[in-house]
Amino acid sequence: MLYRCLCLFAFVALSSAACDTTWPNSTETKVTWWQCSSGPVMVTNVNPTDKKGVYEYPIRLTEPLLIATTVNDPSSTYSSPGLKQTIKVWSWNMNSCSWTGVPTFGLLNNIDACTNGVPCPIRPGNNQIINLELDFSDTPAIINLLHNDKPYQLEYMLHDDVTNEDLCIIFQARALTK
Repeated sequence: MLYRCLCLFAFVALSSAACDTTWPNSTETKVTWWQCSSGPVMVTNVNPTDKKGVYEYPIRLTEPLLIATTVNDPSSTYSSPGLKQTIKVWSWNMNSCSWTGVPTFGLLNNIDACTNGVPCPIRPGNNQIINLELDFSDTPAIINLLHNDKPYQLEYMLHDDVTNEDLCIIFQARALTK
């Protein structure tokens, strides 16, 4: 009987325990990123910077942010109107220790990338730094859903309708929204 009580107590304690970290993947001190597309464009580095090109961390989502992205583009040129951009946002859920999607109301889906922060045209070349701008200033409905000084995950996806090629980067960062 004592064994059963101890097992029940242990199960209840484990199931009600909160997440052991408020900052997943070291986001309290640095951006964590990875490429979520398989090419042909390959990303070798990602750094958040301010408008002057100075490294910025934590990132500020209340003003334009540049994502200095080092890419190797083997063969295609991407430009308007074929280059489309979609951005997805997740917040860290301490209760489930997982990322939870933040509604963007379709405002960040399949928009013209070249008029929304992507310097076009993107031409073939190796080790070129492309400053992808992330600007939520014209979508306050999204910013108002976000808490200040918390970890967020952003998926930055580019799709070219002409070549049917994708470039996708996911990054996790500590973000300020106030």
